[in-house]
Amino acid sequence: MLLAVTLVFFISLSASYASNVSDDIYNNYNLVGELSEDLDDSLNKEINKATENDCEKFNDSKNSILASGEEDRPVKLSQSSIINASKNVDTFISKNGKLPNYVTIDDYKFSMPEFMYLLAKTIQYKYKKSSSQVTIKYDVNNPAKPAGTNIKGKISLKNYYDYTNRVVSFINKYNIAPNFVSVSLGKMQYQTTIHSFIKILGGMKNNKLANTITLNIKKTSSVNKYLPKYLRPDTVSSKALNDLYVNGSLEDYLKATKNCQVDDSLIQSLAIEITKNSSTNLQKATAIFNWVRNNIDYVFYYNTRSGAKDTLSKKSGNCVDQSHLLIALSRASGIAARYVHGECKFISGSTYGHVWAQLLVNDVWTVADPTSSRNTLGVINSWTSYTIHGKYDEIRF
Repeated sequence: MLLAVTLVFFISLSASYASNVSDDIYNNYNLVGELSEDLDDSLNKEINKATENDCEKFNDSKNSILASGEEDRPVKLSQSSIINASKNVDTFISKNGKLPNYVTIDDYKFSMPEFMYLLAKTIQYKYKKSSSQVTIKYDVNNPAKPAGTNIKGKISLKNYYDYTNRVVSFINKYNIAPNFVSVSLGKMQYQTTIHSFIKILGGMKNNKLANTITLNIKKTSSVNKYLPKYLRPDTVSSKALNDLYVNGSLEDYLKATKNCQVDDSLIQSLAIEITKNSSTNLQKATAIFNWVRNNIDYVFYYNTRSGAKDTLSKKSGNCVDQSHLLIALSRASGIAARYVHGECKFISGSTYGHVWAQLLVNDVWTVADPTSSRNTLGVINSWTSYTIHGKYDEIRF
């Protein structure tokens, strides 16, 4: 057993973490140091977009139909269902010495980063004596490089409540699980942090959290040696949607075009505002992608109707116009960007023509589809398969 019920010391979230694209794209990429709290003010917004209409058949509009709505998956879970699932995971760990790849709750499979979030929220509610259901956060990414130290000692109820708050805040803001949680006792690695949450809930008596918990965790624990990975059957492998940049001129992928008004004063000023707290291209690209995804509503129509400038003004657009804006903001920030045109099968089951972007980050043309709140930079969750027709510096339809 890693833990026994009984805990002291102030806890803070690890200052070491990776971008939400590093696990899929940059195997050796890791950011060190605190991100500014203002990196992306829009990250915590609850977005309700018409995400399954994010596509068009460009040449056959008369025969095209809209894709259906969101798939049927749970929005909230009861605390009791999460606690019961945690008992099953605890049993699995005891038997196998590692975390499972996923956990099933209410007939739906959740990845370990998603489960970490659910556990932390449940602890928050138990601490507050709230019986509220837990809102699910889907598509949380694995940490890129989990690491930790030996942990031995006690932590109080107040302090482990504090670190669950920090984990929730971190995941809400960056959509990725932390590599570790830093405590006065040392660095609690991602995997054992999940196990500690399970033990905290398992140590309850009369539906109340224990006043302290005693930790005895070795960094060489078998649980820490395996990083669970789970790709839902309804998602595509995002890695295959990225391309390595080898060589060649990038001039065409940085210039303004008819519908990609890079030089427009509003585009320029917004690009500066969005990226003002970003120091790397990865941070800039992530901030720009998140801003477009979170602030531009999806509207169904065919081909270009507005271009980047008017899409920004209207705060809405289809997949082509959202790509115009995303690419314009990226190019205005010095990030090469290009269009991809293809045909995608969406999670609704329908297949449509579609346009998305690729942003050049660390010599990788990184997939970027802001039309769905399910997607993050480098990760696609709104479609399940695709055929690519071409990649362009400019879309003319």
